[in-house]
Amino acid sequence: MPASSERDSTGGSSSGVNPGWLGNSVWQVLDLEVSRIKSWPSITAMIYRRGGGESIWRGDRHRMTVFLDQLPPVLVQVEQGPARELPPAAAGTLSFCPPDVTLRSVTPTARFIQVAWDTNLYSRLLPELGSDTTGFEPLPWFHDSLLGQIAATLAQEVEGGFADRILVESLGTALCIRLARRFVGHLPLPTSKGLSRERLQRVRDYVEAHLDDDLSLTVLADISCLSPYHFSRSFKQAIGMGPQRYVMERRIERAKTLMRRTHQPLASIALEAGFTDQSHLTSVFRRATGMTPGRFRAALV
Repeated sequence: MPASSERDSTGGSSSGVNPGWLGNSVWQVLDLEVSRIKSWPSITAMIYRRGGGESIWRGDRHRMTVFLDQLPPVLVQVEQGPARELPPAAAGTLSFCPPDVTLRSVTPTARFIQVAWDTNLYSRLLPELGSDTTGFEPLPWFHDSLLGQIAATLAQEVEGGFADRILVESLGTALCIRLARRFVGHLPLPTSKGLSRERLQRVRDYVEAHLDDDLSLTVLADISCLSPYHFSRSFKQAIGMGPQRYVMERRIERAKTLMRRTHQPLASIALEAGFTDQSHLTSVFRRATGMTPGRFRAALV
């Protein structure tokens, strides 16, 4: 995927909104305030606040929202069906709407996380699923701690500005699998038996040679001749960690090596090790080691 795009918005009143990051959609909502949004070609994550009143959504993308605030009973209508009142919803409740379905709701002012993704994300990340996504149905109110965690992780990365491609594709794969299990029943997924030694080494060599690139889960899966879902499971079985965590650990080790062997500025080391910038390096390095890169370098003297 190409580099992501990022937008900030301070809101206003929206009617029939159809920006590119929502695909071919109509979103009628009052007083929309987008605090943070980040888009890739197939998936968009955003944090927003919307005013009270009626909201209408219809689009060609899958859409999942997470309620960040507790909501009282609200009215919901799917397509031209009867309006029904849903019970109060605690923070963390989710809502899902598949493509080409009109969803109307009347809610008070509240904050949400929204993740929207193209239908082709399933065929790219999970080709084993085939065309079974056509059976997906709206879920106006439901609970799923894993899906909520996936959305929250995306939101945290978006707020920090550091969501890289391999992370988004990994989260997208997990999201697709989790939702598909709700509708498809038994998924026709292969049993992971682990990567062969030769394929695993090809992947590791590629990672080392391209640490300073925006590494892609899809590309790593292609190198291993597996689908992204199958590759992720097989790689974790072989290495003991997922591809995204492995890549991040290798980037940290690359940064440590550069700090030991060179006098390059930390900003240059960050880019050479594959981080977005020095701030990204500092955030990840401190989370992994308990100290900043500056303190780590000072301790080497």
